[in-house]
Amino acid sequence: MTPYDLPAGQSTLLAETAAGQTARELLHAGHRHLRATAVPEARRTAIAVLGALLDCQPSELLLEGTRAVHPSVQEEFAARIERLAAGEPLAYVLGTAGFRTVEVAVDRRVLIPRPETEGLVQLVLDWASSRPGGGGMVADVGTGSGCIALALAMEGRFDRILATDISEGALAVARRNLDTVGPVAPVELRLGDLLEPLAGEQLDVVVSNPPYVAEVEWAALDSGVRLYEPEVALVSAGGMRHIERLIVGASPLLHPGGLLAIEIDARRSGHALDLARRWGWRGAAVHRDLFGRERFLLMTKGES
Repeated sequence: MTPYDLPAGQSTLLAETAAGQTARELLHAGHRHLRATAVPEARRTAIAVLGALLDCQPSELLLEGTRAVHPSVQEEFAARIERLAAGEPLAYVLGTAGFRTVEVAVDRRVLIPRPETEGLVQLVLDWASSRPGGGGMVADVGTGSGCIALALAMEGRFDRILATDISEGALAVARRNLDTVGPVAPVELRLGDLLEPLAGEQLDVVVSNPPYVAEVEWAALDSGVRLYEPEVALVSAGGMRHIERLIVGASPLLHPGGLLAIEIDARRSGHALDLARRWGWRGAAVHRDLFGRERFLLMTKGES
């Protein structure tokens, strides 16, 4: 089944909307269908879907509820509502997600950007702003959609950003986003496993939101994550394997005083912090996300 195929029996809304000719009628049918299938914020979600298809703001859509809607748009609206009713996340249905100042394309080849990851970007920006002359050269390891790299390129004062990922599909999405956003600082995409594409580089920052879900935790994740988002971008042996590789392997790539910033699982923050200290990182500290969870581990390379 492709990401856009509808499960068997999920075609009821197509029949409902066949007779609906206006935006108001479509929204009513979509709202009713999403509410019946327990989709949260059903009305707002239906408005978001139709607004995206008609390229208009929710306020415009509500004010022009009697506007006629082309049959092809009606059919696409019904198909997207059915995808939502089946449990697919809204960001994949819309094909976009907001992240700080940028809007990025997303599909099932990449994770949906999370609000808490915006805090990781802010910590890197704060660190870089305290350095004379700006932040230098950055690597975003496991870039996915490219949201971290793009945010740093748009908001920071970095000379260059390298963005790596093990997935060719993810890099295709990141390339699309680079072409659309047109970042201020140059961003180069590299294919490979974690730090391997960075061999021989000397960097000022390595930042990463790596996989950190343990295998035993995977089955307990919300179905919208487990059934739709890429497992390779989420699951790591023991929830720590990728984080351990970053802590052990990033130092040779950094200039003295350079920053390593990693998003981590709050349940293993103590383990990650102890590991960083054992490997000689300076000033290793855990920072909380906007929900108060111990989510980010920052450390710097000691002077040679």
